[in-house]
Amino acid sequence: MGGIPEANYKIITPDKHESLIKENNIKDGTWTLKSEAVIIGSGAGGAVVAATLAKAGWKVILIEEGGYFNPAKFTGDEFISQARLYRDAGFIIAEEQTLSILQGRTVGGSTTVNWQTSLYPPEYVTGEWDSRFGWKGYGRQEMDAFISEVHERIGVHEVPPNLINANNNTLMKGGKALGLHPEVLKNNNRGCIGLGRCGLGCPINAKQSAFLTWIPDAIEAGATVISNMRAQYIKDGDIKTVVAEFTPDPYEKAPNNIIEKLVIEAPVVIVSAGAIEAPALLQRSGLGNDWVGRNLKVHPTSVNFAIFDETINMFSGPPQSAVIKDGHNQDNTGYGYWLEVAPFRPTLASSLIPFYGQKQFDTMKKYPNMSAGIVLVRDGADGEANASVKWSLGRRKVYFEITPTDGKNLLKGLKSLAEVQVAAGAKAIVFPFPDVQDPIPVDKNSKFDWILDKSIEPGKIVIGSAHPHGSVQAAKSPDLGAVDLDFQLYGHKNIFVMDASVYPTGLSVNPQITTMSVNLRAARALAQRKAEVLGNK
Repeated sequence: MGGIPEANYKIITPDKHESLIKENNIKDGTWTLKSEAVIIGSGAGGAVVAATLAKAGWKVILIEEGGYFNPAKFTGDEFISQARLYRDAGFIIAEEQTLSILQGRTVGGSTTVNWQTSLYPPEYVTGEWDSRFGWKGYGRQEMDAFISEVHERIGVHEVPPNLINANNNTLMKGGKALGLHPEVLKNNNRGCIGLGRCGLGCPINAKQSAFLTWIPDAIEAGATVISNMRAQYIKDGDIKTVVAEFTPDPYEKAPNNIIEKLVIEAPVVIVSAGAIEAPALLQRSGLGNDWVGRNLKVHPTSVNFAIFDETINMFSGPPQSAVIKDGHNQDNTGYGYWLEVAPFRPTLASSLIPFYGQKQFDTMKKYPNMSAGIVLVRDGADGEANASVKWSLGRRKVYFEITPTDGKNLLKGLKSLAEVQVAAGAKAIVFPFPDVQDPIPVDKNSKFDWILDKSIEPGKIVIGSAHPHGSVQAAKSPDLGAVDLDFQLYGHKNIFVMDASVYPTGLSVNPQITTMSVNLRAARALAQRKAEVLGNK
């Protein structure tokens, strides 16, 4: 736990605009700036890159579309928090209603609202990156120095036994009873006491989000960080131009005098806007090849709400402290599923229960006794995910349809999860199938083979995601990806993508540690080439 880093008071927020307008004689609401590198986005990728380049002596400007929030503005009100801290108020909806995605939109990005789970991909994932796409040296041991540095900076450690809550204990208890291998997870915090507010912003600064770590590191090294500015487009050239426009807080009146537009000129642009907005920005800027926006990976996720006799209060305690990976590697393909739990609060829980009207209301009365078990699938088992991001007719659109093998793995996972929940003592389960219109009573004799026969067609199963990644994938040639192995956009010198967009396959783990570690490595390599990249300036 700790206070707000002193450096954070230098973040340029809307309340500072009036004084900046006077100091810089800004006319017509447009502020023109020059830098050596402009970074778009402040999450697990952008914050790390900003700190790394600034420490290496680069003049850095980082812009973030969302606002800057800390415990003074965090609230337990779900509606306000989702509108302020999440993109599309917490519901990025795919076309044809096939998928909903949770993604942060604030200083610190999703690190401000994630559930702290700290993992790195297994060898069969990084091995596939090498064999298919030319990624060399990304195995766990080869990356150890970067991963260890990330772990130290954000306080990664195993969740202590006294903080494994009832929600997570369903996996521990049920998994062990079935002979599976539940594991205690690592979280990133210093002084967590289990308030369970992670998804709404930690109210005591225990979770070591990017706004408490890498962002102040960047500012202390000389970087300029500007919130509430959305990049509209990038213009290429020897000196690039990024044009960004003011984005107001949805729950707070903007000051009377604001900087309406930023025009930033820099020889280097680093796009760290995340796997949804990064491809949309590149597309509306006319940059990149046909891989931009293609092969979006999301870790398709479905929920079994298990109802117990005892009180669970799934929102209380560290959100994720247990995982079951037994389904990770189906038939030695490297693809499969894993089981975790989610700390859904009432608003999100009610949106995921596939009932309506009185039946939904009656089911939600049992909310204190519910455990939300989730199945996450490593998508891409059929070669390429059938998901994409497209900028079309002035709007960002997400397309998603689960592929056959990924869908099969999802159903296998739901069957396994139901068995675990029953072994943990569940008395009824709400399944994510809209045609199953009641909680199903369960006991030790219940069989769940029927789940494997359920349809995965759109509308037949509720699928969500909190892990969009891989929509601007890196590969050894432009035939296989959008950026090269230095994460530079093919066909465009000194325009880089450094965030969760660059992965060429599904990760099979929660993305935070991988994104920080991989982009720390990339940013450090770029920093060492400063004279070459900037022309010996």
